[in-house]
Amino acid sequence: MSFGEQLNKYIQILNCNSKDISRVSGLSPAIISRYLNGKRTPKLNSTYFSRIVDAIYSISIQKKVNLKKENIYNELASSISTAEINYDIFISNFNTLLIELKFNLSDLATSIGYDTSFISRIKNKDRKPADLESFIDKLCEYVVENYKNENDLQTVAAVIKCSTVDLKDESSYKKIFINWITSYRESKNGIIKDFLTSLDNFNLNDYIGTDFSKVKVPTSPVIFKSSKTLFGSEGRKQAEGEFLKTTLLSKSKESIFFYNDFPISEAGKDEDFKKKWILAITMLLKKGLHLNIVHNINRPIDEMLLGLQSWIPVYMTGSISPFYFKNPPSNLFNVAHCTSGSVALSSECINNNEHESRFYITTKKDELVYEKKKSEYLLSIAKPLMEIYKEADAKRYNEFIGTFKNDKIETIEESTFKNIDFSINKGKWVIINKKNSPEMHFVIFHEKLRKPIENFILEEQ
Repeated sequence: MSFGEQLNKYIQILNCNSKDISRVSGLSPAIISRYLNGKRTPKLNSTYFSRIVDAIYSISIQKKVNLKKENIYNELASSISTAEINYDIFISNFNTLLIELKFNLSDLATSIGYDTSFISRIKNKDRKPADLESFIDKLCEYVVENYKNENDLQTVAAVIKCSTVDLKDESSYKKIFINWITSYRESKNGIIKDFLTSLDNFNLNDYIGTDFSKVKVPTSPVIFKSSKTLFGSEGRKQAEGEFLKTTLLSKSKESIFFYNDFPISEAGKDEDFKKKWILAITMLLKKGLHLNIVHNINRPIDEMLLGLQSWIPVYMTGSISPFYFKNPPSNLFNVAHCTSGSVALSSECINNNEHESRFYITTKKDELVYEKKKSEYLLSIAKPLMEIYKEADAKRYNEFIGTFKNDKIETIEESTFKNIDFSINKGKWVIINKKNSPEMHFVIFHEKLRKPIENFILEEQ
């Protein structure tokens, strides 16, 4: 049913006429006439569309006809021609859903009656559903049916920019979802540009205020022994400081493991603390220790990039292996886990609230053995987030590029940046080539990070 036909249906139900719709909505009789005869259709979520919905609902109250505003909205929204839906916006939001809600394409395809390979082509904009309206409606039903427990609702609400309260009612859930996926456009260019600019401008020696080769590693005895429990954001700083200091002063050469899905908060925004933290990490790397870090990619992209930005100095040393978890270890609490050869730090906080958090740091032998086993297990289920090649890895890097010699690879220089350019193998990887201070290649695979960077670079051309 077209928008005009649906509007005519409401006129009949309410026993009113086009002049009544015009008078209550404040839209001219000519516009209402064009809507009714199908010559025009309002854009979804436009002011005109909202006025029509409000007018029908107001008249239903006056006439004492029992109509729900949500139902009016949904029926009129579903009648809008797919020509009015910006397909680029839909595809962008559809891809966001696939990443953030971790859709299983096979399950999705089975549920909505499409072939998995066809949905993959929709995802990559290689195909378009013949009936986009029907596809969106089935997608909406799939989300509403499969994402309805409390944790799922929190995830969906964060993605489609609403409150979980708005999703409790199924009708409202559908309305908000359809409105979001067909009209919501979020520009990530600003945060991507900030991240790339930080990478472009970064100089390791300038950041730590001294030449890396002159960084002295302390050799005094370990100060901290036994164990202690700390609380809150200040406790976090103290616990992390103790962990780094104890690791630095110990004789162990074992690799360090980091995982942290705490929110970016007071500790993360304290520039003085961050600088001391990075200097301590630099000393650990100077000592010859290797870092295995599992990044939390289940954060919003802006928070994820802010976290990665704080790790840029560590990346520049090249002594780091970044990973991610396909599924986070816990859906109930934010957790952090860090181990080295001499000390372990285990942390948790309630519902993204660092003020309600606990940090347990220990050097006890039996506890350390257990914490190391936990780190080994976590690392075994983690996947590489990116590959990092230093200047000394030139041969290995060239071998990697050689495996894609038959692919169409674009090398792009963006005038915004002086020290970085980009190589894109679309849909597979993006390489950020840092030319100096120091020279490095960051090969990014995971689409949550790759795709926004890829889109930003191509849009700037």
